[in-house]
Amino acid sequence: MVMIVKEWREYHRSSLLLMTVGLVVLSAWFVVFQYHGMNVSVSFRTGLVPIFQTSLYFLPLLAIFYGAFSMALEKSQRTLPILLARGMTVPQFVLRKFVSLFSVFLPTITLAYLIAMIPAKMVFENFDIREFAVFLFSVLLLSAIFITIGILLGTIINQKVTLVGYIIGVWLVLIYLADLLLMYWLPSVAMNEVFMFSVIYFLSPVHAVQYFLFVQLHIYQLSDLSAVYEQFIFESPWLILLGNTVLWIGMSMCISIYILKRKGVTHD
Repeated sequence: MVMIVKEWREYHRSSLLLMTVGLVVLSAWFVVFQYHGMNVSVSFRTGLVPIFQTSLYFLPLLAIFYGAFSMALEKSQRTLPILLARGMTVPQFVLRKFVSLFSVFLPTITLAYLIAMIPAKMVFENFDIREFAVFLFSVLLLSAIFITIGILLGTIINQKVTLVGYIIGVWLVLIYLADLLLMYWLPSVAMNEVFMFSVIYFLSPVHAVQYFLFVQLHIYQLSDLSAVYEQFIFESPWLILLGNTVLWIGMSMCISIYILKRKGVTHD
């Protein structure tokens, strides 16, 4: 609880709070008002898709920055050795750090999207609470994954300038370069390699969350698939989502714990 209160104070002192809320609200309103005044009725899920895709350009980056610099601040202010000296173990610290960061980021993102959805009730044909809940769940889960990646980067790197470079580099790889490499590889994929390609494709947290969201919104239909596509996709989007989440969060936290212990950050 003490760490959550501390994170709230640090978060409100920084400009990241206003930046996060502002980007979420403005980007969502920009998408929503594009549909305003159209002669045909537009479903709510039709608007959620571009809102989600627009959020991919900045929300993972903000989550990485938040996790990385919060962890770097713990090291620079020497609060980590103090907590460990009081009896807290390294795994407990990393776990509590993640929980406290997500406890701050979750209500901020939720409030921002609730504000962003105010004009949606006037623009779209129907405002489906279930569809919005699935959308919000997907966004929050994606944010949680990138927060843990940020914690890992903040654990590894000490210099702030270098940390910024690595943050941007990881963001570019996961958002842009991974897709470019997969697109380059796709034409040469044989029929017996489709399953392996799909496994690599869904290792990306962006692809896994997006696939889950689009299936739940009935953008992707799992019936009447072609033979190739049946081998490419997995029938259970929940399996993909949970597997990807456990992989990234578990891997990032385990590596963070290992690095802190290797650096000698522990208690007697």
